[in-house]
Amino acid sequence: MSLALTDVWFRYRTMQTHVLQGVSLEVGRGESVAVMGPSGRGKSTLLGVAGLILKAEKGEVRIDGHVRAPSDGPGLLGQSVGWILQTVSLLPRRGVVDNAAMPLLAAGWSRREARREAARRLDAVGIDPEDDRQARTLSGGEAQRVGVARALAPRPVVLLADEPTANLDAKTAALVGRVLFAAARDTALVVATHDEVLGAMADRIVRLGDPVESREQP
Repeated sequence: MSLALTDVWFRYRTMQTHVLQGVSLEVGRGESVAVMGPSGRGKSTLLGVAGLILKAEKGEVRIDGHVRAPSDGPGLLGQSVGWILQTVSLLPRRGVVDNAAMPLLAAGWSRREARREAARRLDAVGIDPEDDRQARTLSGGEAQRVGVARALAPRPVVLLADEPTANLDAKTAALVGRVLFAAARDTALVVATHDEVLGAMADRIVRLGDPVESREQP
């Protein structure tokens, strides 16, 4: 199993109630899951725990069969664990190929091989790598697709997308969603979203509801 969360509990220090209460989730390679629910119900928190940014108060996170903790994050984030956020952060004066190649260069790939792999990923998300425009000239949808290519370039075991279409109009959001789910078919993809159209593109949907204060606390 590429990603497995078992009985995960999490509470922010400023809150009395746990945001995540005994949450378990398994996502295999090539599977996509949409995590849905109203704002404030733990969608981003769940991704934060899965992505080794937040430490669970109780429970276990396994990535590619290994128990992981936030202390493992520096060696995994951007490589085995990829992220796509609401607003993609690109180097504005660098071309799309250089932006997509960033995690590969950080991992020690040669510039030539990194750009070649990045170009392949860009082509897969519908961005022409031969038209190597500066990132500052891209539309919001184009920039988000470059972000998808960049996250997928290192061939992550797990790809986490937190409201990846929230800042896009409906037509562009649908396009980016289709591209994301198609391009990520070789990884375990978890998308946190409130968009029912985007959620319907996933293999299955997990809905997070209201926290239940009466449940047993860890």
